[in-house]
Amino acid sequence: MSNLIRIKAIVDTVCPWCFIGKRRMEKAMNQFKSTHPDVNFQVTYSPYQLNPQIKEPKDKTQHYISKFGEARFKVMNPQVTATAAAEGIKLKFGGVTSNTFDSHRLIWWANQFHKQDQVVEKIMELYFEKNEDLSDHENLATCAEQAGLDKEKALALLNSDEGVTEVKELLRQNIVSDQISGVPYYVINDKYGISGAQEPETLVNVFEQVIEAESA
Repeated sequence: MSNLIRIKAIVDTVCPWCFIGKRRMEKAMNQFKSTHPDVNFQVTYSPYQLNPQIKEPKDKTQHYISKFGEARFKVMNPQVTATAAAEGIKLKFGGVTSNTFDSHRLIWWANQFHKQDQVVEKIMELYFEKNEDLSDHENLATCAEQAGLDKEKALALLNSDEGVTEVKELLRQNIVSDQISGVPYYVINDKYGISGAQEPETLVNVFEQVIEAESA
């Protein structure tokens, strides 16, 4: 029986359900490990852009209102805020929303240091809980530093073209995929797809099925 479950998490850093999904996935992995201590998880992050057309920072609330309509936003806002709070996330809708491409470059770069998870966490905290601009290179480099990486090297990356070609190709692959219609989207062991921020219990059941299928 394989004792490794590989998870590719396809996310955008301005997607609240991706942050919620991250928390739920962490709970599910911990729950599964408690009953299957011989199983390990390997999580990697892959980019997706919900709003690639954004060039300059835009007021976050106004962006959502223009995208969904004021009436729908007034319904969605308290719902997603309450769902996030249940996962320990203090979701806020102040500040600006920006193009997420450079945040994805930073996450791509962090993979070589096995720090993707920590960088994703800090970027999402920056955007959702601190209302900071995630297109600002200083902000992103601070996230890298908080995740245990060298801030100056992170700034050097962000101020260069490193990773541009690679991240564009990953985005292209994810956008043209017939399976992915939104994020978060998870690919388990390169075979099994899970769409949306599923509850931990649902994810645990998926892990059970994966282990059974892989050991058959």
